[in-house]
Amino acid sequence: MARWLLAMVLSACAAGRANRGAVPTGSVGLTVHNRTTDTVCYLYLSIPNEDDWGADRLGSESIAPGEALTVRLPAGEFDLKTENCQHEPTGVLHGARITRGTTLVLQ
Repeated sequence: MARWLLAMVLSACAAGRANRGAVPTGSVGLTVHNRTTDTVCYLYLSIPNEDDWGADRLGSESIAPGEALTVRLPAGEFDLKTENCQHEPTGVLHGARITRGTTLVLQ
């Protein structure tokens, strides 16, 4: 399983902390850089500590090794999971706070 490095690229820190389970407001860009040897075909997110990963966020897109892709997500705190095209997990990150443009590096 890939190790994840989450680098927040923020123009300013968001004030306050969102309530867990609250409906996030706004949309932010998450840029996923794939530095693994697997093509990433699926990106899922869930509210922290929930079992439901929801729908795939990449749709018909995929992220080849060495490539990057930006997806729009609601602002908030999430667990993130990526899978290769065979639905094998390539990374899991718990408690990622995404409030502004964010870069996620899979390595």
